[in-house]
Amino acid sequence: MLINKIFSTIITTTFCFFIFNQVNSYALDEHISYSLDEILEKVESANARLKTMDADIKYSRFISLLDSEEISLGYLQYKKPKKLNLNFFPPRNEVNIINGTDIWIYHLKEKQVEKYKISREVNSPQGMDIFELGYEYTTDKVKENYNITLLNDISTNEEALYHIELIPKETFSSEYDRILLWVREGLWLPVQYQMFESDGEIINTIELSDIQINPEISDKIFELDLPDDVEILEPFE
Repeated sequence: MLINKIFSTIITTTFCFFIFNQVNSYALDEHISYSLDEILEKVESANARLKTMDADIKYSRFISLLDSEEISLGYLQYKKPKKLNLNFFPPRNEVNIINGTDIWIYHLKEKQVEKYKISREVNSPQGMDIFELGYEYTTDKVKENYNITLLNDISTNEEALYHIELIPKETFSSEYDRILLWVREGLWLPVQYQMFESDGEIINTIELSDIQINPEISDKIFELDLPDDVEILEPFE
């Protein structure tokens, strides 16, 4: 079961950094070309150095059958292992907390909180899994679960981005049919994700901007201080 489509796709999301503008292809002589294995090695090294981060986030969910798109803006704070505080501004007006053991989805307008125990049976909120693709996964784990292809590299005047496709193997159960990552040269972490569901009929896009790597983040950030009049729902209890 998928909890609250998005972060109710940011935290496999989870744990996975930066928005970029329209890009053009690099000429071959303008930057160093890296093989897929070299890129994955650099991603794993950057991942090992990453302990915390915060960022602004743009999440969109496009459903082609309905020709509809939902766009949510907000910010997130992330801390290894698997702790996330994701706030969406109105009209979504939602706070998502993952503290390592529980998932809390707080709908401020409705004054309701959904609480779930993290388990194999309960999927992480949308986005939490993406962090595992670049932020908590090892290279060996990604290769075990996905067929990986380096599609191309693209750039602006300021940066190079490596465009990578992941297709889940038949032995790996995934809610996504296809995942695209854009890895930033120098940072060597994903900065944008696209996740395709239902044979591409549904496209989830996550873009991160204004990234701060390894800021001081207190564990208190991953605790909800709820007003007395908020109703807590535990669907699986």
